[in-house]
Parts: sequence; structure tokens; C-alpha cells
Amino acid sequence: MMKGLKYFFTKYGEVYAGWKWEEMNFPEYTIVIQGTKLREYRELNHNEKTLEKISEYGWVLGNEVIVGTLDGEEFEPPRKSAGSYTGFNHDIEHKTMFIFGAGASANCVYGNDKVEFQKDDLRPPLGPALFEKRFKTYYNKYKGVRQSLTLLQSDENPDVEELFEREWKNIHKENNQVVLSRHISIFYYLQELLKEVSNRVNNEYDAKNLYAKLGNKLQKIYSASVKTTYGRTTAKNFAFVSFNQDTILETFISQQFNIPLNNLNDYIRVNESPCYIFKPHGSWNWGWRFPDTSQFNGNTSNWLFENNINLFQLYFELLGDHTNMIDGSTWGYETMLNKHHLGRYTIDKSQLQLIGEEDLNNFFPALLLPYRDKDEFTMPIQHFNYMTDYFNSIETLVVIGWKGNEEAFNRQLFQKANRIKKVIIADPNPDVVEKYLEPILSRQGITKIIYKNFEDFVENGIDNDI
Repeated sequence: MMKGLKYFFTKYGEVYAGWKWEEMNFPEYTIVIQGTKLREYRELNHNEKTLEKISEYGWVLGNEVIVGTLDGEEFEPPRKSAGSYTGFNHDIEHKTMFIFGAGASANCVYGNDKVEFQKDDLRPPLGPALFEKRFKTYYNKYKGVRQSLTLLQSDENPDVEELFEREWKNIHKENNQVVLSRHISIFYYLQELLKEVSNRVNNEYDAKNLYAKLGNKLQKIYSASVKTTYGRTTAKNFAFVSFNQDTILETFISQQFNIPLNNLNDYIRVNESPCYIFKPHGSWNWGWRFPDTSQFNGNTSNWLFENNINLFQLYFELLGDHTNMIDGSTWGYETMLNKHHLGRYTIDKSQLQLIGEEDLNNFFPALLLPYRDKDEFTMPIQHFNYMTDYFNSIETLVVIGWKGNEEAFNRQLFQKANRIKKVIIADPNPDVVEKYLEPILSRQGITKIIYKNFEDFVENGIDNDI
């Protein structure tokens, strides 16, 4: 065992801290045991130490993925400010949370426009449809995406989430730079595609849009709830959680509530805004700005791909360095998300900015690829803190077009949302949602209400159940 705390920097951009442990049976791996688990790990019998078991106590890293190490006596990741934290005003009700998935955006138009919308090439895609041939105009621009089409468009109708999860494990364990380069290219493809999808829906399908109608009805509920008595103001507040990386929800909510979204702080104006918007998987219009883009020759994605840039180079050479791009605060945040309570250091998400329509080449997009087993978020820590704090007061949970299969999110929700009384599911296949939300639905006294889809809930459910 190496003496003393070490920081291990990897080619995929994450930084691990702990004690290096030599295991003769696994010479091809660097095993980094977390300090809080050292005593327990020492007590394991030799024959118990499978890679899976070791992963409960620390990180198993392929030797080739490690770029370098720093001694704990010489380096400590700087803790960045998560922003000032203002507690929720208890005179304001924070009892209703909406959670949206891809099924909501894919079915967000009603009335006479629905048929045209369903045939539109830029109808928001569900996960498996992200790489369909209708998007050829977009993916042909990205070399890494084109190289992935043999998998993404196979006749076997691949599960895109499972495919990306397998490939990410391949990147982690086998140091597969070719796959990593393709994934970075896919980030940029998804960013452009979701920008175009959002613009199409926001500009062409605004008159008969369910997000707009939802926002309109909720704004009226909010307005009617505002009461001032003896200088004390009470009101109903709403939280929206979207796992979609399009900007359809926030566009219409912003319009209906007359809330400008000029920066990321505007999403969570605590005690000032009638609603909050949380996006755990990021958004096409969020990103980290490159300080110098001159070398990219106007095509950042292709330059990164052609130069085989890994995430260490991207984060700690092109965006900044190891002192200003790591956030020491992410250790505890990552510990909460990990099922074994293992911490790591990740890129500083407090540096995220909104991206303008024409600025895509100036940023690295803050998007989480659609992995099946997701144990991370791509959102500022301040957003995460407010979102999980809101869990504590939820009494009505509304699920629209979301399968409920986000493990890291669910761990926080199940642990903290102990006041839920009512769960509303708006989905044509509620059984899937019910399976994933069973830890909540099985609680005593929970009322479950099913609506057949997004439209049914907006037309009937808001008036009846909100």
C-alpha cells in the first residue's frame, strides 16, 4: 500500500482521492481505497476481494487511464463557492413538484396541431430515436457520430442507454480513447440537434403546446394563492424537474410566469420566483466557455475529435487547469449520489454559463449522455442543494413522461421526500413508472392517481388534483 493520501487524475476527467492499494490478483488496475473505508477494507479476507467487492470500498481504475498523481501534502482541490444559500420561506408552500421525461416533450402538442407535430422531422425524439435517419442532416457534420452509426442504427433496435453505458464502462476500464473521442463528438451533435428541436417546437407549436397550457393554469393557481395578511405574504410555489435537455419546458414556463432566464441563477430565484426549474442532466444551452478558441478553426467538435482529445486535456488544458477547474465541494456531493457513498472530484459546475444561439463553438456542452445506470448530475451544486431541499416539503409529486429510472435522483428522492401524500402519474404505460417508484407508492397513506397522458393531465388533472 502506498503511504499517504494521493490524488489520481484520469483521462476521463475525474479525480479520485485515497490510498493506493496493491492487490496481486489485479496488477492491471490501480485500486484507490477511500479513507473512510480503509479500516473495513483491511478486514476483508483475501478471497473476498473481487473487483465488484473492492468497488464498495474504493475506485478500481485501469492503470492506463491515470494521467498523473499529486501528493495529499502538496495539493488539495480548492473548494468553490456553491453560491449563497437562502432557506425556503416557510410562509410559501413548497408542496408540489413536477418531474418531466422525454415522453413529455415528445407529446407536448395537442388539438389540430398534433397530427402535423407527430410527422415533423424535428419532433422531440425519445432515447432510441436520437440517431434516426431523419436527423442525418445534423449527424453527418460530426465524424464521431458517423463512426458510431453501425451501432446506433443497427437492425436490432439497440437500447441506446444500455449501449452508452457499456461504452462508458469500456472507456473507464480499458482506456478506449477512440470511444471517448466519439462520445465527445456525440455531445456536440446532441447539443445542436436539441437546439433545433427546441426552436422548432417553441416557434412553430406554441399555440397548442401542453407546456404552455400547464404553465398558464399553474400561474393562475399561483396568482390566486398570493395573500397578504398583517404584512405576511403566503402563496403556492411549484418546482419543475426536467431530465430533458431541450429547452421547451423552461421556454413556456418562463413566458407564462413572466420570469426571464438570463443566467443560471434565474432558474432558482428562491423566495423571489413562483417556481423553480431543475435540470439534473444539463441542457443544450449550458456549457463551460473555452478561454481561447482560435485553434479550433471554427469547428470545435471536429478539432477535438481529430486531435484525440481526452477529458483530462479538455478540462485541465483547454478549459482551465487542475487548480481552477476542480471543485473540492464536489466530493460530498458525489458521495451522496454514489450507491456505495464513494466520493470523487469533478469539474467545477459553478462555472456553467448559458450559451447563445450562435456561440456553440465557444463552449463545451453540459450534457449527460443517456446512460442506463446514471449516478451523476450535470447541474450546479447550488441547484442540486435547492432541489434536494425541496424534496423535504413535497406533498404532491406529478410524473409526466418520465420512466422513473434515475437511480441517483431516486436515492435522494426516496430518502428525503417523506411528506408525500399524493403521486400523480401521467403516462400511457404507468406500470413502468410504478415499478421504479414503488418505494414511495408502497408507503402507507399514499394516494395514487393515473392520467392516460400529458394532455389528459393538463386538461383534467390540474383542476382536479393540484
